[in-house]
Amino acid sequence: MKGRHWLRRDVLLPVVYLAVFGLVLYVLYNRLDVLTLAETSRFIRWLVRAIVLIYILLCLITVRHVLSTYDLERYDPGNLESLKRLMRRQRYRLVRRAIPTERLLVDYEAALLAGGYVLETDSHIMGRIYRRKRAFAFLRRSKYDRVIILQHEPLNVFMIDQLLQDCIRYIRRQMEYPSRRNLLLIVTRMQEAEEIASCGAGVVNFLGKFNGGTLGIMLLSTHHQRLFYPADRTLQPRLHRWFQDRHRWLLKRLVFTLQHQDHSSAGNAPTGSATG
Repeated sequence: MKGRHWLRRDVLLPVVYLAVFGLVLYVLYNRLDVLTLAETSRFIRWLVRAIVLIYILLCLITVRHVLSTYDLERYDPGNLESLKRLMRRQRYRLVRRAIPTERLLVDYEAALLAGGYVLETDSHIMGRIYRRKRAFAFLRRSKYDRVIILQHEPLNVFMIDQLLQDCIRYIRRQMEYPSRRNLLLIVTRMQEAEEIASCGAGVVNFLGKFNGGTLGIMLLSTHHQRLFYPADRTLQPRLHRWFQDRHRWLLKRLVFTLQHQDHSSAGNAPTGSATG
């Protein structure tokens, strides 16, 4: 969770500083018009252009800082206001239509099998674990990718943390098939919005880096149409983030397709007619 004055410190103050700097530059630029030297000196003209360019770069950096400050907010699982902000975030929302959980899991696992994954194990504790040999594996120290699929309810933020630790321990034990890129998908049909938000906070705050690799995580709430995933992945290699993004896009595409199919089927269903 951010401090009490995070909005003033991380958003308002940088914008104010930038505005003051821009005002000073504007005043100085207007003063140059009365100087004969400014009109004849090539050096001063280039200096003014350089200062303007620097100011534009500062504007871009400030905008990026403000956006990232909002985007990378760490949420407090025990703070109701923080959880409400999380549930309002558009980036974690899906289309507000029913999600057929079982069909979605079947389609997702079918996509994994079509992509070259094989079922490694099926456990009541760890869920279904798929493994795939990476392209150009002979050139890599870590030759495999793993995807762990777990359907679980009830859930809370402590169970999320425990599941993450269990997955990391399992991955580290697989010495014969080492994997640095790993993904955990948790699917739940829980109805309690506060509990879902608390679990989502644990997922969003997770950095995903451990000694030996990375573990991406997605929490899909089919009842509330939310898909939570870590906000800050700056510690992870680019290829690892790309691996997680592809699976997130795949899952969202499958969700959208199933929602659209069910909506179309409902719209085309015969309504019947009254007979006299």
